[in-house]
Amino acid sequence: MSRLVTLLRLNRTRVQILLGFLTVIAIVLSIAGGYLYRTLSDQLVREAEQYVGATAEQASARLDAVFAQVDALTLQLITDPRIQDLLYKVHVGEAVSIEDKLSVRPILYHLMAFSWQIESIELYAGEDPFYPLENQNFLIRIGQEAATFANLREGQLVWTSNRHKDEKHLLAVRQIRLQQDYLAAGGYVIVKISDALLSFFHTEFSAFKGGTMYLYDQRGKLVAASSQALLDAEQLQKLAVQTTAGQSGEAAVSSPIVRINNTDYLQIIRQSNETNWSILMLVPLTAITGGLLVLKKAIIFAVSVSIIICLLLVGALSSLITKPIIKLRSKMRSTLSTLPEPNNEHYFNFEMNELNLSYNKLVQELHDMVETVYEKERLKNQAEIKMLQAQIHPHFLFNTLESLHWMLVEKKETDGARMVIALSRLFRYSIRSTSNDDWTTLDDELNHCRMYLEIMGYRLGPRLSWQVHSEQMLHTLALPKLMLQPLVENAIAHGIEPRVEGGHIAINALPVHIHGKAHVRIEINDNGLGMKLDALSELRSRLQAESAAHAQTPGLGLLNVQHRLKLYFGTNYSLQLKSSPGEGMHIAMIIPIRS
Repeated sequence: MSRLVTLLRLNRTRVQILLGFLTVIAIVLSIAGGYLYRTLSDQLVREAEQYVGATAEQASARLDAVFAQVDALTLQLITDPRIQDLLYKVHVGEAVSIEDKLSVRPILYHLMAFSWQIESIELYAGEDPFYPLENQNFLIRIGQEAATFANLREGQLVWTSNRHKDEKHLLAVRQIRLQQDYLAAGGYVIVKISDALLSFFHTEFSAFKGGTMYLYDQRGKLVAASSQALLDAEQLQKLAVQTTAGQSGEAAVSSPIVRINNTDYLQIIRQSNETNWSILMLVPLTAITGGLLVLKKAIIFAVSVSIIICLLLVGALSSLITKPIIKLRSKMRSTLSTLPEPNNEHYFNFEMNELNLSYNKLVQELHDMVETVYEKERLKNQAEIKMLQAQIHPHFLFNTLESLHWMLVEKKETDGARMVIALSRLFRYSIRSTSNDDWTTLDDELNHCRMYLEIMGYRLGPRLSWQVHSEQMLHTLALPKLMLQPLVENAIAHGIEPRVEGGHIAINALPVHIHGKAHVRIEINDNGLGMKLDALSELRSRLQAESAAHAQTPGLGLLNVQHRLKLYFGTNYSLQLKSSPGEGMHIAMIIPIRS
């Protein structure tokens, strides 16, 4: 990846400036062109929505006109005195001759003459055919669903799209109420409407900008369509439910854009005021926004030309910016000596002058640093010579303590010998040099505390007793050296030694879990004099200091241990102190167990 960046010179300031400007220009022009294209597209969709909506209104009005005409003619028919009288006779059980049935033919033909849409009119007495005589039973003719709906409407006109018996016509059904029998149900009239009523679906609107028109009845069933290829049965049913789900006569759907077969369509729905039938019109958006293709090409051309012009202008501008940087780089590379030399040239650009000033300051600091390092190396060499000369002193001390130990052993001074050997081990642990000078194990640190307590036991006698306990699993735990002995020393000096009676010190190391992570809790308890509340508060305040510079005594005291604890494990770790007069001191530290 780095080789590709170097090959394309993408790590050069001039190239980065060019790419930055081009990216900004491309983004700005794309946003502006996209906003313009989207605005014009939305405007075209709104205008097309109004136009298609007006077309749907026209189709709905055309249907309403025919439906209203049929409604008026059938109302005139069912209230005709001749028909009322004949159906009443059938209703009460009187015989009606064939001549009486044929006598209604002029009435039916007279009404059919008023509308070219009406192809035939059928009369039923109850559910049996009355005229024409060869008609089927009423339920067989229109189906149970349409018959039930006609009964529920109680004399109002019902349109049905259940045309399984006659696939080329619509049927209008109306129940006849007998005026002589308190509007009892006396029969039905079925009006067959010519298929020419729906011819405009296949002629006038079939190729409307590549769109399709559908007509649904009040139950969501498809009555007619200009094209069946656009939607399958499941999609038709889904749109039919949306079309008939409470749409008002003038309202369009709330979301006019639908997606069908990965194509967006403008959807317009209008509902008939006469029958609650719905007209659905679908027009592809590509047919509406097709004229924007020229605008899209113009925007792309404008963006391309703008990027080329910006390349030329930004190239000249970037040259002015990078020329001083190139000069400064040449100055930094042209040094003949081992160390770089300061650059005394003055630039017109403020930032370049600041950069040159920083470079000169860095050169000066580098010269000073080289001189300082040279001096340190000289002093280090001197110190190493002195250290070699001083190595005899620890060996002399250990040899002397060893001789004293065996001398006391020969004289059978057992206690003195044990004290001398403990003191020797104490000194060896303190000055021992390892590959990691400042770290040791918990087991070594506890043994060091035992040796210190043993030495102090010789001095204090029965006034001091101690107990050291730790889990076996914690013996190899790594922690900084001399973290516990200063705390034990503090407990003896300030708690146990001032007591007249015997004192006791307990050191415990136990594993604990904090926030799901393994830690060890090390406690040092004594039964010494304890501290007053104000003195304890002052000590806690001093422990909050960020360094051990507040310590008033030399060596590793409480403040030094606190400082090292935070230094090695973080600021969240610190000593915990509890004390009260006469109750001794409780000191605890919690450190993480490193995996």
